[in-house]
Parts: sequence; C-alpha cells; structure tokens
Amino acid sequence: MASDSDSSDDTLMSQALPTTKIPDNFDPSFPPASAEEYLQHVVWEARNCQEVVTVNVDRQKLKKPGNIIKKLVKATAPQGYAPSSETQQELLAAFSKLRSQITNLRTSKQIPPSPVPLPRIKDREEWCKLCFGNSFQLALLKHSSNDAAKPPLVEGQQPLLSIVLNIKQRGLQNLLEWHAQWLEVLGFSEAQGRWFYALLACLEKPLTPESCSQIRDIASMCAQIRSSLTSSDHPHLPHLNVIICIVARYFNQEDLADG
Repeated sequence: MASDSDSSDDTLMSQALPTTKIPDNFDPSFPPASAEEYLQHVVWEARNCQEVVTVNVDRQKLKKPGNIIKKLVKATAPQGYAPSSETQQELLAAFSKLRSQITNLRTSKQIPPSPVPLPRIKDREEWCKLCFGNSFQLALLKHSSNDAAKPPLVEGQQPLLSIVLNIKQRGLQNLLEWHAQWLEVLGFSEAQGRWFYALLACLEKPLTPESCSQIRDIASMCAQIRSSLTSSDHPHLPHLNVIICIVARYFNQEDLADG
C-alpha cells in the first residue's frame, strides 16, 4: 500500500493539461498555429531539456575588482558645536508635537488653503522663486559674472503650514531634492533652514528610498557646513543642528547622529 507521502508526490506530479501525442511529422522549427500545437512544443522542449547544464566560466573576469561603494561618513562636529543629549530630546519633542498637529489637520481634512498660488509640481525655477524670491537666480548671475541687467529683488515666502500642507508628497520629494542642490551650490541660509524644517515635518513615513537618500544628503551637507564654521556662536549653528538632529534621530539615520 502506498504511503501518504507517495500519494502526495503522485498528485503533485500528475499531468495538469491533457495533450495529444507528438505526431511523427512534428517540426519544432515551425511556430505553433493552435493551442494544441503550442502544448506539443512545450512537451517536445521538456523532453529535450538536459537534466544537468554546465556553464564555462571566464576566470579572468572573476579576478576583476568590482565597483567599491564608500559608506557615507558624517563630518565630525568641532568641540562645543554639537547639541547636548538633553537639547536633542527637546528638539525631537517639539518636532513630534508639530507632526501630531499636522496629522490631526490631515485627518480632519481642515487644511487651510494656500495664501499664494503654488507652482506646478515640476517647475523648479518657480518653486525656487516662491521659497527664496529671486535671490537664488541673482546669486547665480553673480557667480557667472554676467553683466546682464539684474532684475529687482523679490522676497520669498515663509514655509507656512497653509503652504506646505497643500503640497503633495511627490512635490515635497521634488523640493527636498532641489533644496539639496541649492544648498550645495550656494551654502546654507536661515531661510533654507526653515524650509528644511517644514518639509521634514510634512514628509510622511515610511520614507521612500529616494526621500531617505535626499534627507541623508542634506544632513551630511549640513554637518560639513557646521564643521567649517569659525565659531560656536555662529547664527547658522542652531539651525544646522536642528536639521542634523531630526534626520538622524527622528528619521532613524543613526549613523549621522551626534553622540
């Protein structure tokens, strides 16, 4: 009498689809013209598959070194520049409170309308103008020594909740990417620090791989800028510490955290 395991194996290996026998004049070079001929091709190929297949390996290619990906290392904060553990806890508590308020607004669907028209999601230059006025474009003109007539200065918008809450998550990701680029080109400003804080407050978890990479780049650049400050009394230091702390502690990028 067959055992239960034998019966189970017979069931698993039983024929799933009925097929006719392969005719004597079967030619596998011709494409199947019907469902029956397709099944005949499948049966023929199965019968002609080798049970064991070997591959010749080019040993020389195995000796070639692969690409080396270097782990991102955060710039060390000079003595007295990094916030204390107590200060970091206070920063995180305030940030968590703001996140809770944002969640309540989203849940209640009582998001106030934006006081200004928002640019299209991919309009990088208009978003730059909204965040900083046209100071970024003016700074680029100065860097390029362009003698063209300079446009009048236009002030940017504060990152009000009524603005950032009306930006979709994809738009927030775009802004983080662009802000990282602007930070790399022109350095840090307090206005940009406020926008970083607001964007991070509205960024939903879990993070996408793109968002995670963006905020890590931002925190790393902020740490690099912090390490180059000439004094612990520099006005940018508290803003830089806030961004580094939030990215590292709240968004669980612990390798970027201050001790």
